[in-house]
Amino acid sequence: MKRKFPTALVALAVALAAVSGTAARAMLQSEGYKARLREVYDGAVLSALTEMEEVELSLRKALLSADAGAGSRYLGRAGAGAAQVQRSLSLLPLSHTATQGAVKFANQVADYAGVLLNGEALTKEDVQRLSMLTASCQSCAAALWQARDALSAQAAAGTDTFYAAADPEAPAYDSGVSYPTLIYDGPFSDAADPGPAKGLGQRAVSREEAEGIARDFVGADRVLSVTAGADMGGAIPCWGVTVTLRDVTIQAAVTKTGGKMLWMAPDTADFPAEKSLEECRDSALAFLEERGFPGMRATYFQAYQGLMVISFAATQGDTLLYPDQVKVQLRMDTARAVGIEARNYWQNHTARGLLTPALSEAEAREKVSALLAPEEGKLCLIPTDGGEKLCWEFRGDYRGDTYLSYINAQDGRQEELLQVVETETGIETV
Repeated sequence: MKRKFPTALVALAVALAAVSGTAARAMLQSEGYKARLREVYDGAVLSALTEMEEVELSLRKALLSADAGAGSRYLGRAGAGAAQVQRSLSLLPLSHTATQGAVKFANQVADYAGVLLNGEALTKEDVQRLSMLTASCQSCAAALWQARDALSAQAAAGTDTFYAAADPEAPAYDSGVSYPTLIYDGPFSDAADPGPAKGLGQRAVSREEAEGIARDFVGADRVLSVTAGADMGGAIPCWGVTVTLRDVTIQAAVTKTGGKMLWMAPDTADFPAEKSLEECRDSALAFLEERGFPGMRATYFQAYQGLMVISFAATQGDTLLYPDQVKVQLRMDTARAVGIEARNYWQNHTARGLLTPALSEAEAREKVSALLAPEEGKLCLIPTDGGEKLCWEFRGDYRGDTYLSYINAQDGRQEELLQVVETETGIETV
């Protein structure tokens, strides 16, 4: 998610830019204004760094897209992102040499992306240039870190951080750290349909019934008491329920229509991490099966504070239904479920029509960039702006990174390309 910065601070910087040099310097005599402007500069650099990461990712996706239309979409994103880098850096002192180079580079990326937005397949020369540009994005980010480091050092020393020039002889600052913007914790995990919930039914449920549903869902043998919690409004109104176990308290929400468990979560964590991913996954699958979630398949996971969170997607035949996802939270000392997030499942889950691909797996594989060397594909349903699409999912590697390419199983177009990112807590996609 892109970093947001206070509108007031941005407005202050714009106002300062419009004031004459003499007036601006007079205003900067106030330590309060100096501190606030320093925040503006620091925020502008961080914003540019975040956007540069997304520019690099979009360029790599364009490079790896065998479908010309999909490649054009990623080039458009890269061009728009490069323009945002320019806007962010326009708030910084032009005397900082590292930012001058970044502004120039961002301008070149935006221009070149615009040239390639013709809907045609990339030439061999285009591929080579894009490959070089993705590497240059990393170098540009390192230079921006140098600029930010210089600003911070000057502020700590009590010198004027607003007009002092960065030392052109200083070695490039390289943090050695990548900051990808994580959007999903698995493919299409934010795929809730904005329309009426498809999986709830029509039956109205009373508070007393909701408390009984919560008791049975958690496991009556584990429960000491069930009391009323905070109710929820919104698109799916729920009864709030507090479930007390012997060693943990669980807050839950049961839908007022249909009586489905929308979510539950423990009040505490930090359990001993004694159970493996496989043990937690098997326990979660059994838990879901017993509670009316048949045919679920594990997709991605995260582990933190003694909790294992595993994402599952429903299946229809051999097809994975990414819109119908459930996340189960398990304590890692016992592998027992203490949390669930099922909004996407109840919002989207319904029997689909025939899910028959027009393209075979082999035919779809030909639509994937050869640079990815795609592995065996699997059939899946994914959410798009134009509705759900039946696709072949292919996993492949490029220069040490793993990607998921989604090829429309009807017309062979690339619908999406996601990068798989391993974090300290699990596996995610961007």
